[in-house]
Amino acid sequence: MSLILAMVGILMCEVVLRYVFGSPTMWAHETATMIYGSYTILGGAYVLLYNEHVRVDILYSRFSKRTKAILDACTFPLALLFCGVLLWKSTIFGWESLSILEHSVTAWSPPIYPWKMTVPIAFLLVVLQGTSNFIRNLALAFSGRELV
Repeated sequence: MSLILAMVGILMCEVVLRYVFGSPTMWAHETATMIYGSYTILGGAYVLLYNEHVRVDILYSRFSKRTKAILDACTFPLALLFCGVLLWKSTIFGWESLSILEHSVTAWSPPIYPWKMTVPIAFLLVVLQGTSNFIRNLALAFSGRELV
C-alpha cells in the first residue's frame, strides 16, 4: 500500500509542477510506472495468501471445503510449472539487467535493474505461497481438518 501512496504523491507533484508552475518533470511518469509495475507484480503472492485470485465460481463455489482442497491440490502442479518457468526466465532477465547495471534509455536514464529484480522476487513469493497452500490443501483433503 505504501507504494501506491508514493506513486500518488509523485503524480500529484507532477500535476502541480506542470499545471501550476508550468515546469513539468521528466522523471515522474517513469517513476510512477516502475512503482506501479512493482506493486502489481508483488501483489500476486499476497492475493494468493487470501485466496482472492479470479476464478470461475459457477461450480467451484458449490463444493465443500474438502472438495475445493482436492481440486486445488490437483491443479497445483500445473500452476507450479507455470510459475517455476516464469521464475526461471525472470531470474535470467533480472540477473542480466543487474550484471550490466542497466539504465533506462530515456533522457532521465534511471537505473532499472532494481525494478527488474522485483519480477523474480515476486514469482519466488508466489511459488512459496502456492506451496504453502498446497500443503494446507493436502492436509484438508486427507484428514478433513484445516491446518492453522
